[in-house]
Amino acid sequence: ELKRVKLLIFSYLGCLETRSWLRPIKFSCLMQHLFPTKTESFCSMCVFCVSASASFSTVSSPSLGVYKMQMGQLTLEVSSGDITKEACDVIVNSSNQNFNLQAGVSKAILDSAGPTVLMECAQMVNSPGYTPRGMIMTTGGLLPSRNIIHVVGQNDAVKIKEIVQAVLKLCEENKFSSVAFPALGTANDAPLPQHWEDMKDIIVKRVPLTAGSQEYKDIERIQNTTLWQSYQLQKKLMEVKNKHTNNEKLLYHGTGATSIDLINSKGFNRSAMYGNGSYFAVDPAYSARGYAKPDNLGHKRMYQARVLIGDYTRGKSGLIAPPAKSGTGADLYDSVTDNANNPSMFIIFHDTQAYPEYLITFT
Repeated sequence: ELKRVKLLIFSYLGCLETRSWLRPIKFSCLMQHLFPTKTESFCSMCVFCVSASASFSTVSSPSLGVYKMQMGQLTLEVSSGDITKEACDVIVNSSNQNFNLQAGVSKAILDSAGPTVLMECAQMVNSPGYTPRGMIMTTGGLLPSRNIIHVVGQNDAVKIKEIVQAVLKLCEENKFSSVAFPALGTANDAPLPQHWEDMKDIIVKRVPLTAGSQEYKDIERIQNTTLWQSYQLQKKLMEVKNKHTNNEKLLYHGTGATSIDLINSKGFNRSAMYGNGSYFAVDPAYSARGYAKPDNLGHKRMYQARVLIGDYTRGKSGLIAPPAKSGTGADLYDSVTDNANNPSMFIIFHDTQAYPEYLITFT
């Protein structure tokens, strides 16, 4: 998602190079997740751009998870949040050529805006003399924003820059003072597994499966669209970095009943035996015995997880990140283990390197 934000930022900066803006305008980019560890990357991009003009301010963070920068008449803001709750003049909806995309962020926007907005889109597209175009504008419907600019979604960097420029030009023509973008370029998001049940706008869903033995009380498949797509993106990035595809293992993570909802919604938490990472065992008996704490009824819980171990090495207590592969280089190992030759556990340090696929409840 940060890559998409970078595309937006540089597209935005391109507008400064090609056009003089007569009116102040606030340009917001909302990410589903904005990790604090990514702040440095964002600041570095902006500092690089500052060197081009004395009118660019330094990056400020007026509140947690919000980063702002003044660039002449334009204010750039990157934050995490729900675009359907943005109270601004206009939000941008990345859609299809008929402007009726019922998936992802577009579905969330159209559902929250109400049926009148979808009707407006249909009336424009089906009106006599309509010619296909890259964007249309409707009212905001039930949203707190006044208007919605629906654009045909793109993944190409040049086309995204053209969209940003066209949107900002339309904002100036309509005397808008604020516009909010989602992270554009989402068409390559990982598809959900075909065996998943319909989520029906549910963020996290636990699907009971048929247990194969009396000692198992329940086996549930965990369906979390955000975690799954983040995991798949991390998998692709790791394959490119490591130049091989042998990066994934099915491992086990025992936990207590009070941690289940948090893991299902946010992913795995971290501990400290071999570093401050998330722990996964090769042998399920190890997780069941040492980490699956029984509840008042004697039921224990353990996840079978997909884990991106990638290239690994032996870890040690106190690590907050994997060590470098050579000296002080920037190329880090992807995970650490208790024994590089015969691992019994793996520890990861990045939230998107594991997906809690199945929750097993047993006695």
